[in-house]
Amino acid sequence: MATAKRILLGITGGIAAYKTPLLIRLLKKRGCEVKVVVTENAKPLVGTEALRTVSENPVYCDSSAHYDMNHIRLSQWADRFLICPATANSIAKIACGIGDNLLTSLCLSVAEEKIIIAPAMNTVMWSSKATQANILTLKERGVTVLPVGVGELACNKTGPGRMIEIEDVAHYVLSAQKASDIFANKRILISSGPTEEPVDPVRVITNRSSGKMGAAIARAAVLMGAEVVVVTGPASVKPPCGVTVREVKTALEMKEALEEEFTSCDVCIMAAAVSDYRPLSYSDKKLHRKEDGKFSIDMRSNPDITAGLGKLKGNRLLVGFSLESGDNLKRAKEKMNKKNCDMMVYNRVDSSLGAESTKITLLFSDGREEDHELMDKSDAAATILQSIAGSVTGL
Repeated sequence: MATAKRILLGITGGIAAYKTPLLIRLLKKRGCEVKVVVTENAKPLVGTEALRTVSENPVYCDSSAHYDMNHIRLSQWADRFLICPATANSIAKIACGIGDNLLTSLCLSVAEEKIIIAPAMNTVMWSSKATQANILTLKERGVTVLPVGVGELACNKTGPGRMIEIEDVAHYVLSAQKASDIFANKRILISSGPTEEPVDPVRVITNRSSGKMGAAIARAAVLMGAEVVVVTGPASVKPPCGVTVREVKTALEMKEALEEEFTSCDVCIMAAAVSDYRPLSYSDKKLHRKEDGKFSIDMRSNPDITAGLGKLKGNRLLVGFSLESGDNLKRAKEKMNKKNCDMMVYNRVDSSLGAESTKITLLFSDGREEDHELMDKSDAAATILQSIAGSVTGL
C-alpha cells in the first residue's frame, strides 16, 4: 500500500500538533522516511527535540541556520507533503499563495498534487464561508484535503473540525490511489463487519468478519469525494473518521438501518457478513451445561438484506459481496442476478476473511468479469470504487 516513501510533515500551530510524534512513528513503521517542518506557532505545542528523535532527521523551521534554499531542497526530496495539523490560518495562506514562512513557501515549491492537508480547528472556523472557500480552492488545484472529525474540541465545544485520528491520517497518506472527485456530490452507503445474534445474555452467534474491507472502502470513498454512511456490526476494525456511522448488532437491526439510509444514497456497497440465521428464541437467563452434554439451538432464517434492497433499487447502484469457500464463481453470478445487483465482488474465504489482503473478481450485470491478483484491502477498495465509477452505467 505504501507508495510514498519520503514524507515531508509540516506542523502548524494547532493543539493537535502534540499528536505528531506518534504519527511519525506510524509512518516510519510502514517503511517511510520522514522529515519535519514546523512553524513558530507550533513549537510551543510539540517539542522539536522529540520530533528530531522520532524522525531521526533534523527539524526545519524559520530560525534554522540552513533556511536558505530549504524550500527547494525539501520540495525536491519529498514524495508527499503532509500538513498536519493544518490550521485555518495556514490553509488560508496556502490557498492565497502566501509564502511568509518556510512551511508556506514549501507549498509554493511543491507540486500541488503532492500536498495533503489534515485540517484541525474550531467548529465555527471550519464552517465559515472563508474556510470552506479556501478548501474548495485547494481541491480545485489538486491538493488533497482530508475530512475532519466530529467530536469534542479543545474549546470544550462539540462539532466538526477536529483532526481525524492519526491512524486514519496515515492510511490516507499511504493510499496507493490519488484522491479525486469521482464521487463528488454522491452519497455512498456501505455495510460493514459481522452481525451478532444473541442466544442468551452471555452468548451470541457471529462470524469472523473483521470489518477491514468495509473500512477500506469507506476510506477510499472519502478520498474520491463521496459523502459516506457506514452501517456496521460489532467489527474489530472501526470505520474511519470523516464518515457517518450507524452501529448495529443483529441482522434485523442492520436491515432496518440500511433501508432507512438506502432512500437517500446513490451507491450501496454490501460488504458486511450478515448472519444467515438467528436463534428461534432468546433466553433472558444464561443457559447452563446439560448433564448429558448435548445442546442444540433451533434457528430461523434472517431476511436477505441485499435482495430486499435490490427490489427497492430504482436508479441506485447496488454492489454485493459473495464470500465463498473454494472455487464457486458460478454461485456468485447466480447471487448477483437473484439479488438484482449491478455488480458482485467475489472473493474466497482462504484469501480474505480476517486478512490484510484479498483476491477479488468483479462481476457485472452485463456479463463482464474483472479478475484481480491478491492485493492489500486498501488497494482492493480503490479498485472496486474505480470500477463502479468507470464501468457501471447509471452513475
